[in-house]
Amino acid sequence: MLRVSGLCLSLLACAALPTGPARAQDREGGATLSGGFDLIEMRADKGDDIFLWDATFSYGDATDQLMLVTTGGGPLATQIDQSEIRVFYGHTVGNVTWLAGIRHDITPAPRDTHAIIGAQGSVGTRLSWETYIFLSDRGRLSGEGQIIYAMPITGKLYLEPRVAAGWAARDQIDQGARAGIGEAEGSIRLRYRLTPKINTYVGVAHERLLGGTRRLAKDQGEAVQATSAVIGFGFSL
Repeated sequence: MLRVSGLCLSLLACAALPTGPARAQDREGGATLSGGFDLIEMRADKGDDIFLWDATFSYGDATDQLMLVTTGGGPLATQIDQSEIRVFYGHTVGNVTWLAGIRHDITPAPRDTHAIIGAQGSVGTRLSWETYIFLSDRGRLSGEGQIIYAMPITGKLYLEPRVAAGWAARDQIDQGARAGIGEAEGSIRLRYRLTPKINTYVGVAHERLLGGTRRLAKDQGEAVQATSAVIGFGFSL
């Protein structure tokens, strides 16, 4: 599995789309608990099947929220090779939620802990975006960003294209990364709402390494890109 699979999981966390799991800040009134699994999916690429999950839960009101995010995945029939937990405090101003928190990598080793600052927001009711900067306990600076668009087809059916990228401020050879933008993913999912809280989907995802990270992976004999068929479902509380 490409390293960018872990990036994809991270980026999909805390997605601001109204079509995803409900966020506490979308509710009126007092503090409420909301969230769910935006993605529970399997990716198939030339027999290399990969299972991924992404869940976000939040508690708060329209202005202040606490968020818990869990993401992970790995090849089927073997051990999970990417998993992490993030805890955020979010403060919403207009259409933007400013975030600060901590990320802890459970797998793979080394199990780094990162301080996070970030923001997520929306443009209208269909386009959402998010961006994060990480500083690890080893002094490594990196970041990621994503744009998601919800394109309705019928009342229950919609297309969901996503574009994501990640970068590192300096070379991280032990992590297989060079300085600069090193990985990107484009995906599109066709989602169908079975109920207001449950949806299922199929799609395609293309991952690739870029720049010096791509050259480093080639030198080490690793894959530098992959295109996968995707099938999965999501649900909210």
